[in-house]
Amino acid sequence: MQCPSCKETIDDDSRYCDQCGEQILVCSVCGRPGKGKRCIFDGKELVPATGSASAPTVQPTVIQPVPQSNSGVVSGFAVNASGGAVNSDKVKFTSQIHGIMIEAGDGDIIGRKNGAFAGVFSRFNFISGTHCKIVKNAAGWHIQDMGSTNGTIYNGTQLVPNALYPIASGTTIKIADVELQVTYYQTEGGTARL
Repeated sequence: MQCPSCKETIDDDSRYCDQCGEQILVCSVCGRPGKGKRCIFDGKELVPATGSASAPTVQPTVIQPVPQSNSGVVSGFAVNASGGAVNSDKVKFTSQIHGIMIEAGDGDIIGRKNGAFAGVFSRFNFISGTHCKIVKNAAGWHIQDMGSTNGTIYNGTQLVPNALYPIASGTTIKIADVELQVTYYQTEGGTARL
């Protein structure tokens, strides 16, 4: 169907638009999506869409927004101290279950419709079009949820949208319903190693 707010094409069983984040309202009688309080086709009340019965039931620990330092990185967020070096070139994300292995660099987008890996993630309906972003700064590698519909979870904690969270090698990130193992990719003296 088409999102009534941003006009982007979204899955028919969506409760929220994975492009603009607006809640989908449908006619209580005919089921057509719409904006406002009443259906333009039959004048009946618009109600929140119920979505698919097979939608993932993600129930992670939700953290509240915390004060950010001047760098924009969430402060007080614990990271595994055994993570890789700040000078690593790439971050490798793998899932043996789904047959995924990607190597992301600074600024790379992970999403179902956008970014260099859209072809890899296009088959996963619960991943948003622009789901999250990988960022490298002086402090190391970070992940930023881009306001995705079904969220990004790092080591069991749901990330607050648009905040940077440091990620460590050997940890796990769950993008909607797809779990990925994180490994830093480094080059030393022209020889690549993990």
